Amino acid sequence: MAELFSKKGDDKTLDNFIPKFESDFLEYAELISHKLCPYEKSYHYIVLLKAVMRLSLTSLKAADVKDIASSITTILARSVKYFFFCRMGRFQLRRRRVLRKDQEN
Repeated sequence: MAELFSKKGDDKTLDNFIPKFESDFLEYAELISHKLCPYEKSYHYIVLLKAVMRLSLTSLKAADVKDIASSITTILARSVKYFFFCRMGRFQLRRRRVLRKDQEN
């Protein structure tokens, strides 16, 4: 069963790894992420993430939840910005090139 929770070539698993320091918790988060990533394509993945967040944040103070919400908002802003540039960036680059050519002439 422990093999299911381990990364390839790593002896640390979710079962046997006990985080103590901030760097350990970051590594633990990475282990959890590697465990959840295979389910990203599932329609119910969002439900899983919402449930994990709700269950994990229930016992925290409001200030800590607000800090986490701020981090999620930052991730959202970056995601929207990336999507915008991927989708609209090509169109705008072409448009800018045409405008520059018109200005040169």
